Amino acid sequence: MGILKRMKTGAIVTAVVATVAFAGVLVAFSSNASPYVTIEQAKHSSGDRLHLAGTVDQKSISHDVRARTLRFKLTDDTGAKVQVVHQGDMPPNLSEVKFVVAVGKMEGGDFRSTQMIVKCPSKYEADKNSGANKPAGGK
Repeated sequence: MGILKRMKTGAIVTAVVATVAFAGVLVAFSSNASPYVTIEQAKHSSGDRLHLAGTVDQKSISHDVRARTLRFKLTDDTGAKVQVVHQGDMPPNLSEVKFVVAVGKMEGGDFRSTQMIVKCPSKYEADKNSGANKPAGGK
């Protein structure tokens, strides 16, 4: 009887530990999740890791090397525009790309970015048969 009781206790302990570990993973994932938002959604969100995707107005780019600050206008998919103020180094190919994802938060009327993901549209070409994008030169 003692062996059977220890086996039941071991199974219960294992189930409890697995449940707690799973809950910990869910909490960690949800606290680090960063949603893609439009400019309008960003204005009403309190998060500081929002992903704001859009097209860069190349004529609006200004870079202060000493302050490590980059400013540019971004237009999202809805046509809304916002001034992005990026704190950090300027991506070396920013003047060649059109599409970026700025990660940060709205502060006043500006989107304050601490991270920037530069999307290079020349890396992809439209597959004329399916309409899907694939790497240039890809099969």
